[in-house]
Amino acid sequence: MLFKNMLFGILSLTLVGLLGFVVYTQENPEWKPYQRQYYRILAEKMGDPKLASTPVKLVQTWLPDLSRTDRCVNCHKGISNPAFADQPQPFKSHPFLDGYMKKHPFEKFGCTVCHDGDGPSTVVEKTHGIVHHLDRQLATGVMVQSACTRCHTDMHEPGVDYPEAPAIMWGKKFTTEVALIKCGTCHAIRQYGTTAVLAPELSGIGSRTELSFYLVHDFQHVESPKHLKSQWEFEHFLDPQKITPGKKQINKETGQEEVVGRTIMPNFVKMHQLTEEQTWMLTAWVMSLRDPKVEKTPMAYVPPRRAPVLAQSEPAKPAPTGKRTPVPAKRKT
Repeated sequence: MLFKNMLFGILSLTLVGLLGFVVYTQENPEWKPYQRQYYRILAEKMGDPKLASTPVKLVQTWLPDLSRTDRCVNCHKGISNPAFADQPQPFKSHPFLDGYMKKHPFEKFGCTVCHDGDGPSTVVEKTHGIVHHLDRQLATGVMVQSACTRCHTDMHEPGVDYPEAPAIMWGKKFTTEVALIKCGTCHAIRQYGTTAVLAPELSGIGSRTELSFYLVHDFQHVESPKHLKSQWEFEHFLDPQKITPGKKQINKETGQEEVVGRTIMPNFVKMHQLTEEQTWMLTAWVMSLRDPKVEKTPMAYVPPRRAPVLAQSEPAKPAPTGKRTPVPAKRKT
């Protein structure tokens, strides 16, 4: 009887402890301290101490047409406030608020339509870095530009210029005018009217989920611990033969050992002495090749097509800006 009473007491205390833990975590989520800090900074900037005591609350942007719910602004409160341009993340305002962001209001577009990631989550660990359950990982740095073609479907058309997406425009010019060997020589790319069959089709590669890409690509030779499609493409550009060396097998007819599946892709990085920044720009261009049937972007989000501009007299040559473009976040271990 004594044993049963002790067991009952231990289980009861455990249950009470678990309930207390659940209540505490629900009442003290990660986003609350960030909001309080934001209001303290806002009070200092505005010279109004009362703002520091503004009640915190859970907020979200619901976009039914895009089937998206974004709660990023629970931590990134200063995202639309130009006064927070000098603040560190997560309080820093979004760049280009006076530029193209005027045509992309947060209440209409949210965050994940460009940045992907897990919009509904409010936990830092589940929204930043590598999150294994996500079909589309958080895009950072230059890779964000690869999402522009979800809505701007004319971006790859000849003569159409989008200065708001310099990486895509650079990749477009490099692959169609500058590169000694054009991608369309081997790859079918419907956006550029090529139908080659020597290598896999690239027309919708940017619309693939991480899992669908992972299942048909060998990550064995990728140096980075980040097993993402963007990382695979980046390293594949750096050294195609290293990433896709093929496999040795015995020819049943001749009995000789041979290598099958070795890539025939040339090393554009060495041929054109591309920098790391330019290689990431080229990666962003590849990932901007999307399939409209997969993206299913509502017509309300598709802007009018831009008129082609006059061709330049001399193709622009790839040149580093001197400032390194941010690369995707490192994998968490």
